[in-house]
Amino acid sequence: MKKLLLFIALFGQILVAQTIEVTSVKQLLASSESGGMYHPVFSPTGDYLLATSENYLGLKMYSFNDQQLKTLTTEKGAGYGVQISRDGQTILYRKNELINNRLHISLKSYSLKDQKQQQLIAPTRENIVPKFVGNKPLYVKGNQLVKNQVNNAEISPVICIENQKMVMYTAIERKVLTPNGENASYIWPTLSPDGKKIAYVVAGKGTFVCDLNGRNVKSLGKLNAPQWLNNNWLVGMDDIDDGEILLSSTLVAATIDGTIRQTLPTPASLMAMYPAVSPDGQQIVFNTEGGDLYLLNVVLK
Repeated sequence: MKKLLLFIALFGQILVAQTIEVTSVKQLLASSESGGMYHPVFSPTGDYLLATSENYLGLKMYSFNDQQLKTLTTEKGAGYGVQISRDGQTILYRKNELINNRLHISLKSYSLKDQKQQQLIAPTRENIVPKFVGNKPLYVKGNQLVKNQVNNAEISPVICIENQKMVMYTAIERKVLTPNGENASYIWPTLSPDGKKIAYVVAGKGTFVCDLNGRNVKSLGKLNAPQWLNNNWLVGMDDIDDGEILLSSTLVAATIDGTIRQTLPTPASLMAMYPAVSPDGQQIVFNTEGGDLYLLNVVLK
């Protein structure tokens, strides 16, 4: 019996102790073709990418089907926190504008089918965090979750940053999460695909994973702008600067328990930044410092 239990434990460790193999690397778009593309986002259908400028100006769409690049909008702030519906047909984005010398934010939707924009929220001083539940939009505005036509049973937790703290909105409550303490500065929160874990970065401290109660905190080291590869792996960037200039940036993957960490191979001359993961977890796209886009094909082994 003891031998059987030992075998099961060892076999379980072997199953968990996977590594990521990069099977190919290719340039997807040069900045000379695109004008520079940053902060890429895969559509949930996997057939196109959205990307923006270095300072989130505008949105461009790159189609994998016909390799065509299209500008959807040139509005300020459109590339920050952009959201895509499950069917890939509707895009939610924010527009930043100065009114009486004060920043205002509005929320817009863009229909790929009709190729039309629609304003959902007029310019406001309140922060807006848009999300989709399937193909239905909802958003956080003024410390409230506005559900529109979404049923409570459909809503997954919405994680955002307010006053440098993580805040989780569910169908019934707003909860402030401070797993690393009240004085920590939290950025880049992201919910796991199964909705059970939160990955986030604490400024100056690194990347962490916790449960939805802010407990069971695991440290992953430096893994900025983390993205979920699946429920057990995260991909991010290990970037180094001197306070003014970016000196280097590599792609790093880590398991959520922090026991495995590996650097993903990319061309040595490149600074690999802001990875995006395809819905099936088999492709990673990143931008370089100069706005080129590259694609990695990966497999878990």
